[in-house]
Order: sequence, then C-alpha cells, then structure tokens
Amino acid sequence: MVCTNNMSRFAYTSLAILALFIGCSSEEQASLPASSGEKFSSGVHYEILDNPTTVRDPSKIEVTEVFWFGCNHCYALEPYIADWKKNVSSDVAFIKSPATWNEMLKKHASIYYTAKALGIEQQFVPAAFNTIQNEGRMLTGNTELEYFFRGFNVDKDKYKAVSTSFGVRNAVDQADKKMKQWQVTGVPSLIVNGKYRVSASRAVRTDQLFEVVDFLVEKERN
Repeated sequence: MVCTNNMSRFAYTSLAILALFIGCSSEEQASLPASSGEKFSSGVHYEILDNPTTVRDPSKIEVTEVFWFGCNHCYALEPYIADWKKNVSSDVAFIKSPATWNEMLKKHASIYYTAKALGIEQQFVPAAFNTIQNEGRMLTGNTELEYFFRGFNVDKDKYKAVSTSFGVRNAVDQADKKMKQWQVTGVPSLIVNGKYRVSASRAVRTDQLFEVVDFLVEKERN
C-alpha cells in the first residue's frame, strides 16, 4: 500500500484526521504474472520513467526512496530497507528523497535535509518517524522543532542557521524537481537509477518491493 498526494487538501490536520482521507492502493491480492519470460515486467511490477534522470555518481546504481515521515507505509518499510541494506552490493547507493507535495511535506523535507547537513540523519530518521507516527506530534512548528533538535544536541541558533541555509533550501527544491520528473503520486516509491519506479500495489506487496528493486539493479548491470 502507498500514501498518495490526495492528502494535500488536509496538510495541517492531525494524522488521525488525515488518515481518513489518504488514498491507498491495495496490495492484498497475489502478484500478477509477468507478461514476458522475465520474473517481473514493466507496467505490472514497475514503471519505466518517461523522463529518466541522471544519477549523482555514474559508478553506482542508485536506489532512491521517495518518502514522507507522516506516511505509515513508509514507516512500515523502514525494517525492510534496513535488512536490504545489510546485504546490498558496493556498486549500489541508497538515497532517501522526501516527498514535497504541499507545505507540510516541504517542512518535513527541510528538517530531513537539516538533519542530514548536521550529520545526525541516522538517529534523526527513526526519531522523526516515531514522533509523528506514534506520538502524533507533527513536527511543523518552529518552537517544537527547536526543542526536537535539542534532543540531538543541536541548539536553537544552530538549528535556525542550518534549516534556513541555502544548502537545505536547494536540497528541498531539488527533491521537489526530481519527484515531479519521476511522476511520483504515492509514497513510498523506489526509483532505480533514475529510470524505473517501483511502488507497492496489487502486483507488488511491500515485502516484495526489494525483490523488484534487485531485479532492476541486475538489469542495470547487464
């Protein structure tokens, strides 16, 4: 299942209310068969992007997750990401890219890139998911965020300086641009090497996402 951008009309409501309106695609049915001799096929298990994007490092095959801290399906995917990363090959790079459909998501994108710039991404991501998903605090107010970052030994002045920096603003703008190029309408979405988009659906259960990703990674190697 995925969270869709239908949530944009309800950007500043609580997650409890927001969840009533989030559109999700079903993944309850068994996977559909591939139409070719390959295990997975385009149009069924993944989409070939109309406008492929360049990767940061041509020596790597990039796997990018488009996500949102407020998406419960993104939260549920975190353990699968962790397991996959344990065995990923050295020629594969995993990148997170926050969704930016509306002002609340852009705020969450900003705090993600702020944490990344401060070098606290690894601790910050699970804490932000937990705070929003389990505690119901949306992490959008300035005072709330100053207090939240203080838990990572980042004082108010440092948080303000980094969160309003050109680097963070530019990172959010670039994430927004790429999300549109990739035609992402639901999260989590996985983009393989700027060419393919994989999302949970009727044909691809959440626990199968990285099987499809690995198939596409191998396709890029050949």
